[in-house]
Amino acid sequence: MKYKNMHKAMQKTMQITIINIFAVAAMMTSLTVNAEEGAIRFSNKAFKQVITKAADGTVSVDYVEPELVLPKDVILYEIEFENVSDQPVDDIVINNPIANNSAYREGSATDDVAEVTFSVDGKTFAPAGSLTVKDSNGRTWQAKPEDYTAIRWTYKGSLQPGEKGKLSYKTVIK
Repeated sequence: MKYKNMHKAMQKTMQITIINIFAVAAMMTSLTVNAEEGAIRFSNKAFKQVITKAADGTVSVDYVEPELVLPKDVILYEIEFENVSDQPVDDIVINNPIANNSAYREGSATDDVAEVTFSVDGKTFAPAGSLTVKDSNGRTWQAKPEDYTAIRWTYKGSLQPGEKGKLSYKTVIK
């Protein structure tokens, strides 16, 4: 009985922690545009990947709002943006940090409407495979997706008045 209560308390604590992490990640998302302030409206949503296998062996993958997230769970982040001004907007750059408790899932960042670059320090961005990591002993190696700390999308072209776009990426909870 004591174990069961302790397990429930741990689940609740983890659930609150994960929800707080999602809230912090959403708040930390920054949008940089060379346009009048308020020209772009955006939102950041998170969904948990749920894989189910039917009796006939078919597998389905769904994304749902997370209630409880555990290590090894896959999280899909969607960033939606819209030009709410009456003028085209150019030079849209969206920076999104990767939560500390998760690792970027290689190849998952959408790149059909924007150029995608990554960072291992939150300051310097480069294409995947071009980043290096240096340890405290001065040894350097090519960064792996789990080393990425932020993603940057540079929108290709102009976003016309009323036009919307969507970007996404996945992480795995550590």
